[in-house]
Amino acid sequence: MKRLMTISLAIMITLVFVAGCATTPFSKSSSGSSAKKAEPGSYSQVPASMRGDVKEAEYDRKLAGKNVKLAEEKVKLAELKKERGILGAKYAEYNKKRADIVAQKAEAIVEGKKMEAVDNAGLGDKEDNIKQIAKLKEKELDITIDEIKIRADIDTTALKLKKLDKRIRAQSNVVAKAGGAGTKSKAVKKKRKKISKKGKK
Repeated sequence: MKRLMTISLAIMITLVFVAGCATTPFSKSSSGSSAKKAEPGSYSQVPASMRGDVKEAEYDRKLAGKNVKLAEEKVKLAELKKERGILGAKYAEYNKKRADIVAQKAEAIVEGKKMEAVDNAGLGDKEDNIKQIAKLKEKELDITIDEIKIRADIDTTALKLKKLDKRIRAQSNVVAKAGGAGTKSKAVKKKRKKISKKGKK
């Protein structure tokens, strides 16, 4: 009886072992088959007559890369133009301020000349006349200092604008070159037809 049980147990163990060996390769092959990739260099074995679609897709990829580059250069140009707009507004503001200062200076000069004329005519109190003339000349001098400062701001801003305009022209040329004929629909269609014909030969 014991011998029969031992034999039965041995048979069961053998069957379990055999079943495990049989299922293991199958599970590996089934899971690996879905992730299997083409062997490297396999495309080189594809006949040239069957590569038309691939060449067209490669051209589209190249064109997409050019369009990305074009978009990047356009962003750079837009940023330069934005900077130019801010600087141009500041330049206009400086010129307005200078116009105001010049008007104030002219007013101070007129008032000073009037006071001198009054004094020369022997009108008013002589001491008061001298004090008023001195104040008006001091005011004219202060305004002149402000005028010198604003002129410096205008000149330096004009120089910056000149340099920025040069950069904008250069960047505009970069954008024009990056655009090229490749982005035009007619040229793209012609290029695709040529690629397709070459691939099918």
